[in-house]
Amino acid sequence: MPDLEPVIDAALGPQDRLALLDAAAARHVDEQRPPNTLKAYAQDWQVWRDYTAEAGIPPLSASIGALTGFVVWLERGRTLRPGERAVPEVPERAAPAAPSTIERRLTGALAGLRHHKVVVDPEASRAAWRALKGYRQRLAREGVERGRGKATMVTLADLRAMSRACPDTLAGARDRAMLLIGFPIAARCSDLANLLVTDVQPVDDRGLAVTVRHGKSTGDMVVPRRESPDTDPVRAWHAWRSGAGITEGPAFRRVDRHGNVGEPALTTTGVNQILTRAGVRAGLPYPVTGHSLRSGFATEARRAGADDLAIADQGRWVRGSRALYEYIRRVDQWNDNAAGALDL
Repeated sequence: MPDLEPVIDAALGPQDRLALLDAAAARHVDEQRPPNTLKAYAQDWQVWRDYTAEAGIPPLSASIGALTGFVVWLERGRTLRPGERAVPEVPERAAPAAPSTIERRLTGALAGLRHHKVVVDPEASRAAWRALKGYRQRLAREGVERGRGKATMVTLADLRAMSRACPDTLAGARDRAMLLIGFPIAARCSDLANLLVTDVQPVDDRGLAVTVRHGKSTGDMVVPRRESPDTDPVRAWHAWRSGAGITEGPAFRRVDRHGNVGEPALTTTGVNQILTRAGVRAGLPYPVTGHSLRSGFATEARRAGADDLAIADQGRWVRGSRALYEYIRRVDQWNDNAAGALDL
């Protein structure tokens, strides 16, 4: 319950008491939000501020044009901030955002506006949501699949092919380590970008202990050693770490064409580009993204007989997650099918 001490002050009038109670209630609600949610809202608000600065409008704008324009701006690909241009291949503008990303950004922007005491006209927010719905429909008509759960899933055979196709260079060693660690921990691009050297620890001869400390979901996982050098994460990690000569700081970094290792971590966009290039090198018929690794892990683990809860814990899904259920269902729909029980 909100702290009611200020409200029971007899010297205050009813309206003053109500105002204090409203403020206390708002603080109470904010305190219930998980830290990751608050961090996500802060990131969404920063993207909104980038948009309003580029559009030349006040950051507390909440009109139909401002909110709908935000959706269109993200749909077309927002302008990257200076810090996001660390990877040479990154264009001046980001790739068009997935509908699920726009949905999250819009939700965060609306929350930020309300936090700043801006009264958002319901018609303005409805217009923005209609614009997003139209974007989804256009993608569907064009046959384009974007967003969570839509990325083509990396199979074990594809993972082996990508690992084998990594060049015999320091950058190739980095790419192989990213693939062979990223797949069994169901990593998002942001997870790999935020990993530190000290977050990846060898455990005897059994494998690696990996800690994801930053991102949408955090946790500790173990990654077993494998016999094949094409799929062994331990050998891949040692090859990259010793070759790069790194003992602390970011686990995965930029390597220039001369083999020089940079100090800063790869950006999330940089990680995504590396995974995409790994798929191209292997000749895969679909674009590989960070989400391809994450969804691929869930389906391949299920196909191998892993338990729902074990998959959820390893991939840092909330137990009972709808997204995880959808991945698992793609495997189970053939083995556990009501129509299959019919004597036709």
